[in-house]
Amino acid sequence: MNILNEIIALSSPVEEVPTLDSSTFKKRYFNKKPIVIRGLAKEWNATKNWDLDFFLNLKEDKDVDLLEGNFIQDDNRYKKSSFKSFIKKLIDAETNKEEIKDYLTTLDIFNYFPSLKNDVDFSIFEDHTQINDITAWIGPSGTISGFHNDTGKNMYSQIKGRKMFIIAAPKYNKKMYPSPKYINGGRASKVDINNFTPEKFPKFKEVKFLHVILEPGDVLHVPAKWWHYVQSLDTSISVSNFGFSKLEMFGIKALDYIHRRGYYKPKNCFCCN
Repeated sequence: MNILNEIIALSSPVEEVPTLDSSTFKKRYFNKKPIVIRGLAKEWNATKNWDLDFFLNLKEDKDVDLLEGNFIQDDNRYKKSSFKSFIKKLIDAETNKEEIKDYLTTLDIFNYFPSLKNDVDFSIFEDHTQINDITAWIGPSGTISGFHNDTGKNMYSQIKGRKMFIIAAPKYNKKMYPSPKYINGGRASKVDINNFTPEKFPKFKEVKFLHVILEPGDVLHVPAKWWHYVQSLDTSISVSNFGFSKLEMFGIKALDYIHRRGYYKPKNCFCCN
C-alpha cells in the first residue's frame, strides 16, 4: 500500500527562516536540526540561468550514469547515456507531455562543467566544513529517492522545479528499519512508503516526521544521519553540497576501499558497477 499521503498528513513542517547568517546557522542549526532558508539561492546565477535549454547549449558533452525508479529500495542499476542526450530526452518529454523515469543523480557537475562553479554560493555552509562534495540532480517529475541517511551534512539547493522532503531524526533509527546492505556514504531504510507492508515494519508509523516542499531558490540543511525521502514534483534541477570533516571523509574512503577489495559486505551492497 502507498502511505505517502498518510505520512505527510501526520508530519510537521520543517522550521524555516527568510534569511540566516553564518554564525547563527552554526550555533543553532549546523548538524543539529533541519532548517529551510527560503530564497537563499534566489540570486545565484544557477537559479537565474540554469534550465534544460541552458544545459543543452553547453559546449561540453560527457557520458553520465542514469537511474530509473527508486534506487534506494528498488533493485536498480545505472545505465549509460550522454549528458545532452538525457537533457534532450527530458525536453522532448516535457514538450510532448510524455512520462519518463530516467534521472541523473549525484553528478559531479563542476568536474564535468568547470565554467559553472561560480554559479552557486554555499559559503554559509562551507564556513563550517573542511571538505565539500557538490553534486547535481536533474530529472523529471515523480523521481524518488527512498528513505536513507547520509554520513555527510547536506546543504540542498533547489534550482528549478519543486521537490518534497520527508525527514526523520536519528533517534528513530530502529523504527526506520535500516538495511544491512552497504551503501557508500550512508545507510538505506528497508521501508518503501510507496509500497508499504505494515506487517514487516510495525513500528514505522511511530516515527515523528517532518516535511517540506522546496521551491526554486530555497535551500534545506539536512544534518548527518537524519533520514530523508525525496520526491520531485516537477522536472527539476538541484545542487547538493555534502560537507565533511577530514576524519569523516577518511572513514568513508577507508570503508569503501575495503568493501571494493572484498573484505566488507562484498555481495550485500547497493553498488552499481
